[in-house]
Amino acid sequence: MNKELLKKVIELKSNGLTIGEIAEELNVSMETARYLVLNAEKLLKEEEKAIKLENVDIFIDWKNIGSSANRLKYISSIIVDILKSRNIEFDTVVGVSTSGVPIATLVASELGKELTIYIPKKHISEEGKKITGSISQNFSAVNYKRAVIIDDVVTSGSTLKECIKQLKEVCSPKLVVVLIDKSGLDEIEGVPLIPLIRIGAVNVEQK
Repeated sequence: MNKELLKKVIELKSNGLTIGEIAEELNVSMETARYLVLNAEKLLKEEEKAIKLENVDIFIDWKNIGSSANRLKYISSIIVDILKSRNIEFDTVVGVSTSGVPIATLVASELGKELTIYIPKKHISEEGKKITGSISQNFSAVNYKRAVIIDDVVTSGSTLKECIKQLKEVCSPKLVVVLIDKSGLDEIEGVPLIPLIRIGAVNVEQK
């Protein structure tokens, strides 16, 4: 069980919110909200009730956004707003291939920044050779610059770890922004991670 979620439930309950209001605040069902209100304090104290999600994954399909350049533009505007609110100084936007590239392109365009593309090793195939990710030579060089990294979904964080480690050899990564976070991480390799949407799980025991 997500500790931050449980703490939030306890806070909302102590503020006098009803179960219906808590359900709306957390975007969960009434049944889930009722379970959380009744059990949050107990669950928070009992670590053995925490859900183990190492072997669980969730399929994400965001093609209704990706199929429309106009919708992608709206998403990029949200990311631009986040970047402006963080007051981060940076020179280039790094799009992680493939799905992070169109979003990064629109963000870079709106902010007047350079565009860099990172190609993860999972997209590179050279038989018999040790594979590493690469920074595309067809876009802006990243050397000695400050970078914001953009990707679509983070699951385990392995691709972004790979990207950040390589970027740190030549530049200064400042922030990672993703559409959807399934990892629950707040930072990767010391670089803050900001998701537009964070996916968590709630274990509702059926009596």
